[in-house]
Amino acid sequence: MFRSTRAAWNTPRSGRPRRNWVRRAFNADLQRDSVRASVVSSFGQLATARSSIASARRGVKAAQVALKGVRDEAQFGQRTTLDVLNAQQALLNARVDLISAQRDRVVASYAALGALGRLSAERLGLETPIYDPSVHFEESRSKWIGLASPIEK
Repeated sequence: MFRSTRAAWNTPRSGRPRRNWVRRAFNADLQRDSVRASVVSSFGQLATARSSIASARRGVKAAQVALKGVRDEAQFGQRTTLDVLNAQQALLNARVDLISAQRDRVVASYAALGALGRLSAERLGLETPIYDPSVHFEESRSKWIGLASPIEK
């Protein structure tokens, strides 16, 4: 009997706590790498969006200058009404590109905040009730699951 106890102690199961610790450490490293990649990616998207805004602003200025030139030429009979309309459409498209780039910057900035863990109603200063999990816990502590909720009150 002494041998069976000793044999049970020396089985591969005795290494299980160490393997679990190694597995948890490995998973923590994977999560850390994932968060770092997310932060780098979101800040890269933010930098790209800022560059796109600068480019789109230059595009709008160029389209405005081109439209002015086409209108001036149209006054002297060198351009047709269709040319003026095409230049106006190019200006409109450039403005749409600028607005899209600005939208992309806003989305990228929120993505960067989210990647850093700073995207919350409190940090953003939103005028909305802040969710408190302890209140919900206390309200639903003695309730059977699925029979009542704090919303029903």
